Amino acid sequence: MTTYVAYIRTSTDRQNLGLDAQRSIIERYLKQYSGELVDTYVEQVSGTKADRKELTKALKQCKKEKHTLLVAKLDRLSRKVSFISTLIDTGVDLKVAELPSANTFVLHLMACVGEEERRALSERTKAALAERKKQGVQLGSPKNEEYRNEAIAFARSLNDHIEAIRQSGVRSYTGIARALNEQEIPTRNNGKWYSQTVKNYLQYETAI
Repeated sequence: MTTYVAYIRTSTDRQNLGLDAQRSIIERYLKQYSGELVDTYVEQVSGTKADRKELTKALKQCKKEKHTLLVAKLDRLSRKVSFISTLIDTGVDLKVAELPSANTFVLHLMACVGEEERRALSERTKAALAERKKQGVQLGSPKNEEYRNEAIAFARSLNDHIEAIRQSGVRSYTGIARALNEQEIPTRNNGKWYSQTVKNYLQYETAI
């Protein structure tokens, strides 16, 4: 029987439901694949941070006692290819509960694809904004009807992300902004999210 050390991460203490969801995914995996959970490390830290005290402890235990590191989702480790690559290079066996058949090569590949998708989205957003500006659209004016239509369209594209964040238990503007920034989802102007930005977004959401 394979023995596992679980690592669970959220970026804010408001995401208690996120913790429970990760535990549930891990429990289902262990039940399906008859694994034994020997320890669990829980951490509240942004996915952009490389300094993970609890993850370091989990990896140390895996190496010492020959366990497999188990996470619910790949992004609970990081959304950065460099971080995933460094972890894989430690030699610790890694399993992602939502991707039970994926080996380290596939996990590394998926991390690359995810990072490229985020980069491409950012580039498309910049290009679209530049083209609109070239056409004379006043992107910064809420009174401009075309600006409003674009804002509504952008709001529609974020519906799934916002809903997932809400379902994780995060309800405040500040919490939603923090979650969006952690997921590296840019604002319509390719910037960072703040509580007021989220509030403005929700106003456009009601217009959808």
